[in-house]
Amino acid sequence: MDKQFYNDTGLMIVKEDHVCEHFEPDAGVLVPMRECWCCKWSNFRTDGEEDSFNSYSVCNYVGNSKQAVNK
Repeated sequence: MDKQFYNDTGLMIVKEDHVCEHFEPDAGVLVPMRECWCCKWSNFRTDGEEDSFNSYSVCNYVGNSKQAVNK
């Protein structure tokens, strides 16, 4: 298993080819590939953020966060 990385808010950082057991296809996806890029939980829409993770996203699924928070 690869080492997991998290952003400063505790969300797991993923690349577009990553996939997990919580994968659910995004409603607007044209090609239903099983990749985070096509998952409703991923957020590849962050603007202006650059670091050592090229083409990265964060996973918004609470089960993949560093610490699950009950509200």
